[in-house]
Amino acid sequence: MSEATPPRVIVCLAPDLFFAPRLADVIQQLGGQPVIVATPEAFVDAVDRHFPVLALLDLACEGDWVHAITRCKIRPQTSQAPLIAFGSHVDAATLRAARRAGADHAWARSKVMAELPQIVAHYLHPPIVYPEGWDAPLSDLARRGIEEFNAGEYFEQHESFELAWRQESRPVRVMHQGILQIGVAFLQIQRNNWIGAIKMFRRGLPRLRTLPPICQGVDIAAFRADAEAIHWEVTTLGATRLHEFDPGRFPRLILRESSGRDQNASKL
Repeated sequence: MSEATPPRVIVCLAPDLFFAPRLADVIQQLGGQPVIVATPEAFVDAVDRHFPVLALLDLACEGDWVHAITRCKIRPQTSQAPLIAFGSHVDAATLRAARRAGADHAWARSKVMAELPQIVAHYLHPPIVYPEGWDAPLSDLARRGIEEFNAGEYFEQHESFELAWRQESRPVRVMHQGILQIGVAFLQIQRNNWIGAIKMFRRGLPRLRTLPPICQGVDIAAFRADAEAIHWEVTTLGATRLHEFDPGRFPRLILRESSGRDQNASKL
């Protein structure tokens, strides 16, 4: 469905004039789009605007970085964006403060510098995870949810997938949650609720990002790509132009046979 692949953005708060170009070069070489900012306020705005696959924050920056980290991690539309803070290896107190503020990781600058290509590659191209139950048949409730989803019954699919999610005890249940949240995002678009749509996209999409391309027979790879493209377009349109989006472009969930497991992938 999508005509262009949305950029994979990495937002960096990097006031260091020597380190910032290094960050940008590595991100670009690995296929990402760097967004470099110099203040905590600009960092929060960039994370909110781009919903990056990774946010990097230099703890040597001036300003209230504690508030910036907390703000990014408590807001529903940005809380699932991975955030790594980095600072001096001898300043353990600052690294601990970053973790308390909500950073997913707070590492020494030397570690980030040494492992930068690997870190960036991991978030730009995350490995596939095969959660327990990925190759099991769909439950009857999940099948009903798919039928409702494909019929454009986005409220009803939410109810069915939530029941399926509650009854499924294995880690594969994350697929049900991700699908239903994207369905609710579509419902919010129909209601011209831009903020609601953005929140639900940003809750649902990360849940699907590392799933197998075919999970319980559902073509997750195609669905995720289409949903990411719609999220990007809706984000670009903004609240005042959301009515320009054509809901007739919402994708369907396609059932296929599994093509097997990638030997290099991990298991949850």
